[in-house]
Amino acid sequence: MSDRSAQLIDRLGPQTPIFQAPMAGVSTPQMAAAVTNAGGLGAIGIGAAKVEVAQAMIAKTRAATDGPFNVNVFCHRPAVPSPEREAEWLARMAPLFARFGAEPPRDLREIYTSFAADGAMQDMLCAQR
Repeated sequence: MSDRSAQLIDRLGPQTPIFQAPMAGVSTPQMAAAVTNAGGLGAIGIGAAKVEVAQAMIAKTRAATDGPFNVNVFCHRPAVPSPEREAEWLARMAPLFARFGAEPPRDLREIYTSFAADGAMQDMLCAQR
């Protein structure tokens, strides 16, 4: 184990160096608390959640464990719309959609808001610490 890994484990305090993957939409407060309570570092993924839902997830996790847990967000650079590029992408992918009998979307949109551009989520997480 590297010195940096050992320092992180010492700081977080898990009994077992197991970190749960914080997968948005899949990891739950109950799962995060169970991992923490078993000696690892539990995690919740809130990148796909609205602020109120994320806050409730944190509260539920805190209610189920006294230990530390990870709260994960998406921090990508927000997409810059480009109708021309998006139309080209949709045209290129049309045969693949057709192959599976699926209808392609009419337009593209960013499905997850970046934490870097979400002031309300930033404020909530700072308040939650």
